[in-house]
Amino acid sequence: MIDWIKNLFRGFNEPAHVESVTKKDKDGDPLDALAFKLIDKGFHFNVENDWYERTWLVATKDGAETSKEVYKKKGDGWKVTMYGNEGEVFFEQEVNGL
Repeated sequence: MIDWIKNLFRGFNEPAHVESVTKKDKDGDPLDALAFKLIDKGFHFNVENDWYERTWLVATKDGAETSKEVYKKKGDGWKVTMYGNEGEVFFEQEVNGL
């Protein structure tokens, strides 16, 4: 993988940035702390795809390109996926240990 891509996401998608605090809803069921952190970082919940997402816009010589960053709940953990300008996956990682 290109070093600048690794540096761009270094520390951002690693489990260490997620608090392991278990919050409870009104019924006493645990809430996921990562969901709160994602909202604080500008993500919104896409109901149709059942994931949290945000879109990155990058200027290029000829205009701009976009990337979509997606967090999807997977069992007890999460999976983060980055989609390129044409919808291709260029980065995936499982985030566990919440």
